[in-house]
Amino acid sequence: MSYTGYAQSKNNMTNDSITIPLKIGKNPSIQFENIIIEPSNLFIQSTVINNSSPEIQLELNVFENHTEYATFLWCYDAFNNRKKINYPKAYQNYSFDLKIDKDLVALVVNKLDFEKPMFIDLGQTAIIGKLEILFKDYISEWSEDIDGNQTDVFNSYHILLSEGETQKMVSFNSLNKAEDKGLTIEWKHYNIMVLEDSDKAIKLMVFKNDKQ
Repeated sequence: MSYTGYAQSKNNMTNDSITIPLKIGKNPSIQFENIIIEPSNLFIQSTVINNSSPEIQLELNVFENHTEYATFLWCYDAFNNRKKINYPKAYQNYSFDLKIDKDLVALVVNKLDFEKPMFIDLGQTAIIGKLEILFKDYISEWSEDIDGNQTDVFNSYHILLSEGETQKMVSFNSLNKAEDKGLTIEWKHYNIMVLEDSDKAIKLMVFKNDKQ
C-alpha cells in the first residue's frame, strides 16, 4: 500500500467543524460537541482488486447519548477518471466528509448547510436549519410486458419532511440514470433536489427560498 494516511497530529477544530487526521487501521475516538466520533477503521488499497472494491473505505461510528449511528464512507475509482463516492454522509445536523490529498486522508465534520450535497442513509434524519428530512423507506417495484416479461425495475422512495409541527410524506421513483436527470421536490419554502438514489442512501441538496 502506498497510502499512509495522515500522521497523528492535533485536530483542526473551529466553532462548527473539526478535521480529524486519520491513519490506516483503527483511529482514536474524538468528542465534538455532544457526539462521540469513532473512525473505527480506515482501509486503503493502491491497486483495487475489481470494480466493486473501494480504493478508500472508512468504517465510522457516531454515538450521541444512547443512540449509535454506524456507516461507511468509501471512494471508488470510476470510469473516465472520475471518482465515485458516497459522502458527505448526513446524520442529524452533522456532515461527515473525507478529505483526500494524495496519500493523506482526514475526516471532516461540519454542520449541515443549504446548497451543499449530502447522502442520507436509510432510516436516518438530516436536519438543516428548521427542516428535518427522514429517509423513511423504499419499495422495490417492477413492470412487465403483456407476456409477463420483466421490463423495468425501480424503487419507490419515501421521505418524511418536517418543520415544527408540520409534516409531509413525499414519494418519488428511481431517477432515470440514462437521462442523467435530477428531481426537485418543492415543499413550503424549500426546494429539495434528488441527485442520486440507491437502496441504502439518497443524495440530496436543499435550497431555501427566503422570499417566501
